[in-house]
Parts: sequence; structure tokens; C-alpha cells
Amino acid sequence: MSTNQAAVQAANPNESLRDAFSQSHNAVQWLARMVRSFRSMNSGEDIALRWSNTRHAFVTDEFSKGLQMELRLPELTLQFLEDGEPVKHELHMEGRSPAQVEAWVLVELLHRGLDRARFSTELPYEVPHAMAGDNVEYSPEFREGELKRILDCFTAAAHLLKTIGPRADDGDLSGLMLRSKDFSLEMSIPLLGQTINEQNDRQIRVGFFPLRTGALDPHYRIVRLEPSSTAPNVFEIVKVSGMTPEEIAGPQIAKRISDVVAKLKKLAAQ
Repeated sequence: MSTNQAAVQAANPNESLRDAFSQSHNAVQWLARMVRSFRSMNSGEDIALRWSNTRHAFVTDEFSKGLQMELRLPELTLQFLEDGEPVKHELHMEGRSPAQVEAWVLVELLHRGLDRARFSTELPYEVPHAMAGDNVEYSPEFREGELKRILDCFTAAAHLLKTIGPRADDGDLSGLMLRSKDFSLEMSIPLLGQTINEQNDRQIRVGFFPLRTGALDPHYRIVRLEPSSTAPNVFEIVKVSGMTPEEIAGPQIAKRISDVVAKLKKLAAQ
């Protein structure tokens, strides 16, 4: 990633934001690699992470002995968690190449008594504009403004999804996750007659997608999944390109999404 001053002056604002999203998407893959290396994953399977509003971070589920890993925005900082608490030796990714990040991960695994031979950088999917090796570096300080906007967008989208999503019996929000493959923040909603605690494959997913095939194109996608029936999956797109974070989670967008969810629920019940 260039930090040349001339590049700053000539950069297209949309291209700068796309680059910041790309760096974030690439950085998230270190969490995905950790989960895939230490938990049993099916080949080709997407990897679900969590979003923490309080820590402004993407977080793995526990992958070994109370261990988790998080990536904080906007500074792109990696850190291990033990029993939910951050530990020492965080890695700020400024000026770090992917090879240097991998070296840090291996040292941290050694400190925690985990088998470093299990860690793999391979992913079950392709990442657009993938970063690898020593010839490219993360540059969150160079993209600080854009990364703060990304944080604001994810925070806003998470807030909207919370308002329309179901809650489990204990009152906690259920189903909000980040999918590492396409960098989407998603909420699963049960169909009519089902509860959030039921194990089923028929559901509606509402997702915030900042990118489309690597290009900047923020939108919500509402999908009705019917994987065990002959009925096709049905989806609608609500575009939010050019909107502020406040507008992304505003009442007009919330109503449009809620109306689509209600319509898809009725269609599924027919």
C-alpha cells in the first residue's frame, strides 16, 4: 500500500475507501485462518466471526482453551483474548507485511502452548485483492479517515440489524455475525412459526455488504433461504451507496428492510 504524498493528493476518494475496505478485509482473514487452523471446518466453508460494538472489533469464537482473537478498527490491531480478556503483545499492523503478521502469530501461538504446525494461511475461498508475502504492507495510519468511516458504517449497520433481529430466550441478540469471505455483517431471522432457538435451515438473512466482488458498493441484501426444499432462494437488494453512516441505519432504510422481511416471511408461509 503506497504512502507516497503525491498518491494522497491524487487519490480518488472512492478508491481510497475501497483500499481501506480491502485492507480491513485482508486483515480479517487472520482471524479466519486462526479459526480454520484450530477448529474442524468443512472444505469450502465460510467462516463466521462476531462483531463487538464495545471493543470496535471483529472477534472469533473460542478456538482453543478459552482463546479468542480480535481485530480492532480503525487502527487494525490484532490481539488474543483469554477467557474474554485481552492479553499483552497486541500487534498494530501499520507498516507490517503479511509475512511479518504471520511471524507474530506463530510467536504468540508458541507462548500459549499451541502447536504452531497446525496454523495455516490457506483459506477455503479467494479474497479479492489478496495481500501476501513481504512486498505489500498494511497502512492503517495512511487510511485513518477511511478506516474510521468503515468503523462507523459497521457500527451503524450492527445497530440497524439489532433493531430488526430476534433475541434469544435470555434476551441477548442472536445471530449477528461477520462472514469472512465477503466481509458481510449478517443477521439470521426465523421464518413464521419458528423460533431463533430452533435448529433449522429455513431462514431469512439480512446482511450489510460494503463490497461486491472487491468493488465498493455498500448495500443490504435480504435473502430467504430454502435449502431443503424445491423452492428457490429469494432475495432483494437495498442499496445505500453514497449514504452517511447515520443514513445507513436511519428509519427509512430500516423500514424498507423490515417491509422486505415481512414480505418474504409471508411468501414462505404460502
